Amino acid sequence: MLLVSSIFLLLYRNSPKVEASRSEPVPIYLDNLLNAGRQVYDNQSPPVQHDKEEVTVVELAMYIEGMSSFRTQTMDFQLDVYFQQFWRDPRLAHNETRRVLVKDKAVLHKMWKPDVYFANARIAEFHEVTQPNFLVWIQPDGSILYDTRISMVVVCTLNLEKWPLDSQRCHLRILSYAYTTEQLVIKWKEDEPITRNPNIAMSDMHIVDLYPGLCDGNYSTGTWSCVTAEFFVKREITHHVMQSYVPTTLIVVISWFSFWLDVEAVPARVSLAITTLLTLSTQANAARMALPEVSYMKAIDVWMGACMMFVFGVMIEFTIVNYAQRQGRKWHRTDAEIVMASSLESVKSGNAEKKPSRGDLGAHARHLFLRLRTNERQHLVEDPPEQIAMNDTAYDTAAPVVQPPQNEDAEAQEEVWAEQKETNLSEVWKESDPAERLAHWNEKENDASSPLMGNGRAHVRYGAAEKMKNRKCNDSSRKKEKWSSAIKQIQKHKKIAGRNRAKKIDQTSRWIFPLTFIIFNLTYWIYYLYWKE
Repeated sequence: MLLVSSIFLLLYRNSPKVEASRSEPVPIYLDNLLNAGRQVYDNQSPPVQHDKEEVTVVELAMYIEGMSSFRTQTMDFQLDVYFQQFWRDPRLAHNETRRVLVKDKAVLHKMWKPDVYFANARIAEFHEVTQPNFLVWIQPDGSILYDTRISMVVVCTLNLEKWPLDSQRCHLRILSYAYTTEQLVIKWKEDEPITRNPNIAMSDMHIVDLYPGLCDGNYSTGTWSCVTAEFFVKREITHHVMQSYVPTTLIVVISWFSFWLDVEAVPARVSLAITTLLTLSTQANAARMALPEVSYMKAIDVWMGACMMFVFGVMIEFTIVNYAQRQGRKWHRTDAEIVMASSLESVKSGNAEKKPSRGDLGAHARHLFLRLRTNERQHLVEDPPEQIAMNDTAYDTAAPVVQPPQNEDAEAQEEVWAEQKETNLSEVWKESDPAERLAHWNEKENDASSPLMGNGRAHVRYGAAEKMKNRKCNDSSRKKEKWSSAIKQIQKHKKIAGRNRAKKIDQTSRWIFPLTFIIFNLTYWIYYLYWKE
């Protein structure tokens, strides 16, 4: 058997090279060669291990059939590829006119093949349905293509600082497990090493480009050949704009409706602010549930935090408005203070009129008598009957005439005047029928010979003492009414001033909050879309 295999190999080496276009099954002599054992074909050694100056070069190519969305919670993505390896094994050269196709896994296991693996794949598996998905082509010169279908879950450490406005670069690392660069070198094919299915579509990502790369690393055991496949993907933001940015923007705008509500509509404004704040909090929690816990701030965190600050600012603005309405402009000279000063001046001027100086006391008394005389009838009618003890003949011509006080001391004159008046009244008025006295009162009042109208001088009449007491009570009541009116006016003006100030704060907030939010939006989108790499 060994002799036969050697003869076939000798014949192949002397045969001309033919480019294969179709595949042939494994020839009998190749099958015999692979079954001859390690003395004829050593499947444990690279093809050129006997030559110390040459190394086995393995070229790789990859066709991406499918790719799933990048999962931010687990930081990985799924990949379905056709993985192709090219190398040359002169020991398997043959004299067939076409390439030899190997579909039997038993034959594959007898051949030497590179021990490449995917370093950052969490899970990788071959497809076995309906048959094992692989093929091996052996060209007449010993060039071999090993193509197999592999599905894997690749780990990718995502940088979420710009999420959901981010783009990611993930790498698939491929290297040899057992052979160092002194025995085996891995590299990408020069002509389109990485291709993909143009119909690949992910829900929230799109592939921007694919880049082949090298990642040879030095370890304590030696230098190991390594290549990388870099996936540059960018996140689709339409979903996040519709699910996160637009709703939160509308919530912030709705919170501004509080500026157009009445300053006294406390329940409505508080309910609106709290409702919008709680809704924003719910939106922020929903956005964070799909993300891992990282130590840095993400773009969505900045957005949600800013929106919550704007809504919280509306609550602060309402607190200031409510305080301004209740307190008024306490720290300035307000209209209420001006009204208070004018009211105090009017009260003081009224008090000055009620207490004349000593020089004007006589004139004041005469003026008071004239006013008493003109209103006497009204007071007599209003007086109770038990106080009226007069008759039509009760006029005493000998009654002394009471003169207005003329002494220097105004208060002493006023007391003497009151005593004289009470004495004269007791002597003048006699017991009589009240009805008769009232019937003759009008004509007796106008009689010039009446004791109260002697020689054109005013005489003391009944009710003067009571009139003076009532006047004092009325003066006190008027003072209280003036003070009460002044206080009410002050309170009213303070309320108006506070309300006006609250309205000014609301009017200012109506353009400050939207303008600030627009500036924040411009800064946010420019920074995360164009500036921050």
